[in-house]
Amino acid sequence: MVRPVDALAHASLVRTDPPDPCAPLVLPQLPLLAPGDLPCATGVVLPQGPASVRLFFNEPVDLVGRGVKVFAPDGGRVEQGPAKVSGAEVSVNVSADAPGTYLVTWRVIARDTHPAQGAFPFSVVRPSSPPGGAAAGGLGRPRQGLILQMLARAIHFVGYALSFGVFAFRQTILVPLSLASDAAGERRVWGLVSAGVIALVIAEPFALLAQVVSLSVGGDGPFDLEVVGGALDSSFGRVLAQRLGAAVLLWVLAGVIRNAGAGVTRASSIVLLLGLAVALIDGEAAHAVGAHPVWLGLGLNMLHEAAMGLWIGGLIGLLAIFWLPGIVPRRREVVMRVARITGAAVAALIITGTVMAFQHLTALRDLTGTPYGRTLLAKICALAAGVLLARAAAAAPIEGRGRWWTREAAVLVGLLGVAGLLVSLPPPR
Repeated sequence: MVRPVDALAHASLVRTDPPDPCAPLVLPQLPLLAPGDLPCATGVVLPQGPASVRLFFNEPVDLVGRGVKVFAPDGGRVEQGPAKVSGAEVSVNVSADAPGTYLVTWRVIARDTHPAQGAFPFSVVRPSSPPGGAAAGGLGRPRQGLILQMLARAIHFVGYALSFGVFAFRQTILVPLSLASDAAGERRVWGLVSAGVIALVIAEPFALLAQVVSLSVGGDGPFDLEVVGGALDSSFGRVLAQRLGAAVLLWVLAGVIRNAGAGVTRASSIVLLLGLAVALIDGEAAHAVGAHPVWLGLGLNMLHEAAMGLWIGGLIGLLAIFWLPGIVPRRREVVMRVARITGAAVAALIITGTVMAFQHLTALRDLTGTPYGRTLLAKICALAAGVLLARAAAAAPIEGRGRWWTREAAVLVGLLGVAGLLVSLPPPR
């Protein structure tokens, strides 16, 4: 019997009706049984078939496709009409009069865009062999889905740092110092911004693939149109559309600014505001929407991500132009200005990250006792390593700082990968 595999998701199934005696959270009057016990394969035995099946989650959810499928003992489907969702409750009418064991499979997307799915049985009059075929063919690929989620989010973070972060470096460092007229420096800066836009766009197909891989059930396959359509018609799809729209708008505005057309100053301000907007949108696909109050969680996530973009984008932009002949005479000014801005960004990262950790951890033991906590510890270690390398660079002669900055950049890119994993894991709270 296939059991639920929603452990990596952020929406948890609290209880079901008919009840599942083997669920992690069950009704108090039902004993928790081991997966090998017979009731876990056949479920509770009801004297007569239920008129409906209901599922209760810990937060509001969106259905993926039909959302809920109920298989009869002979493998046929017994839902009477589509499933309905009301906040955190999902229900579907069924015709389950035939004796034997039925199998309920479900798949939803939480309001923070994370997928969840699982299955549970129940029996009418007497237990029988669980339905076979597609119903027992397996529930998704949670580990593969998690890896793809991490990859998609890491690519998105890299794109954010290269596009908005490097653009902010240009506007706050090169433009005030009248160095934006250096042709070689401009080519390198705009090349990095373009690479960032490409990464922002590429990240979204990976994110969609992660959703459909995580939500595939039985013989549906990872590219089932019901799964793809359900993913797009959900909180995940709305965030995906906003991110793609922001990437296209950035591409257009970057072209206007690069070609020095009319209204460049206004376009530059719009790009910086767009960067904050994308960081805010990303909070809709992260743990920020689970914080209380939500506006605080979204605001902290926005500041945290924007600070990350400023630090990494400023460092990569600095490395790109540091040895150019047109920059060398004034690179001490450039370095001092970058140090002030990145110092403020690091302070913002630490402050917002600390508050966010308190929002999502229940106790210090979560740091070592949960996958989320251990990943957070790895992120803290990567952040500390980046700060130490930055201090080592500041203490070195200016001509020799490049190798320290290169190491710092490598550590920070690794930090983005860890951050991608962190926002893909469910927090303890």
